[in-house]
Amino acid sequence: MSLRFRLNLLISVLFVTILVLGAVLVIHNARRAVLEETQSTGRLALRLLDVASTGGPGGEDALRERLEAELRDFEDTRHLKVALLAEGRETPLAGTAGAHEPSAPRWFARLVEPAAIELRRVTGERGGAELIVRADPGDEIAESWEDARPLLTLVLVVSVIANGLLYVVIGRWLKPVERIVAAMDGIEQGEYRARLPAFELPELARVATQFNRMAEVLEQSREENRSLARRNLAIQEDERRALAHELHDELGQSISAIKAVAVSIGQARPEPSAEVGAAARTIADISSHVYSVVRGMMRRLRPVLLDELGLVRALQDLVDGWNERHAETFCRLETHGSLGSLGDAVNITVYRVVQECLTNVGKHAGASEVAVGIERASGGDERVRMTISDNGAGFDAASVPRGLGLLGMRERVDALRGTFELDTGAGRGVTITIDLPLAAEAPA
Repeated sequence: MSLRFRLNLLISVLFVTILVLGAVLVIHNARRAVLEETQSTGRLALRLLDVASTGGPGGEDALRERLEAELRDFEDTRHLKVALLAEGRETPLAGTAGAHEPSAPRWFARLVEPAAIELRRVTGERGGAELIVRADPGDEIAESWEDARPLLTLVLVVSVIANGLLYVVIGRWLKPVERIVAAMDGIEQGEYRARLPAFELPELARVATQFNRMAEVLEQSREENRSLARRNLAIQEDERRALAHELHDELGQSISAIKAVAVSIGQARPEPSAEVGAAARTIADISSHVYSVVRGMMRRLRPVLLDELGLVRALQDLVDGWNERHAETFCRLETHGSLGSLGDAVNITVYRVVQECLTNVGKHAGASEVAVGIERASGGDERVRMTISDNGAGFDAASVPRGLGLLGMRERVDALRGTFELDTGAGRGVTITIDLPLAAEAPA
């Protein structure tokens, strides 16, 4: 439930409470007024009964004439119904209010109408007639409704209009909160360049100021981390290159010399003894094995083809060698666009990412096919897009902890201000998509 909805709900409850309290007050006042008028009618009825009880000459007709004459002297008879009951017949007396339906709604009439008041008095010298006086609050109820309706209508209209205005105003006041939440989502996604404008409300203005300061610090920290990461990776690659050259120039040549000496001993004239010949062949075989191991180490440390023949040829050699060692899985490499002038930082990043992905597939995926696609997108914003996917077992990215391989790839990509996306799930393989901007700052 949003804050805006909660505030409007609270205000609506307050207005409804005010409306109900106002209605209760109006109904209470109306009920009291009707009750007072009814009591006044009762007092009038007592006076009429007193007049009627005095008696006089004549029969029923004379009594009715005296009552009608007396009733004409009172204005309050509109709240009365006076009748004369004689010989089983009830006769309404002239000058009293006639029967009518009140103009107020029934629910209002039920709430304010008092209990029925009816008075009877036997009249005449012989008790042959009975005077019936009934209170009729209908007119007073109608008057009370006419007085209460404008007030209730005003309270209702004011409540609706005020609630609507507050809904709009609160929505406008809280609109900056949506921008704050969107900016925070951007920070969560790594968009540290997000900034908030100056808001009108002082509290939100302070929030915007602190947020912008936080974003600046995070952006600066990320740039420093990227610079350190690029420097660290450059130092690693330089050390690997130097070690590979040392292995090639020193150890490789020494092993070749040992093998040559062993072969020379085996081919010497006169022929050496059988023991010496066997030892020479063993030394030559061991030298060949050690040299192949050293060549593999040099290839892993620094691919010579990457420096000599470029990225595409180095990747082809990497994929071919991987296919030879993994007969149960076939890796397919596809390249598009010109990949010959990407720069040393991008070249080594692409090569290391593909190398790490193939290592992970061989260890964990259990896949039968691997597809590696590299494309250079031309245009105003040149980028290199990499897609590595397999049809292996996959994994649940939310529950399975990510190893150093994925972290290393992310670190390399982020150092060049690239994007790294991992799409996987149990039973549906792994797909890694990487975008590297070619305008990225080269490692120092």
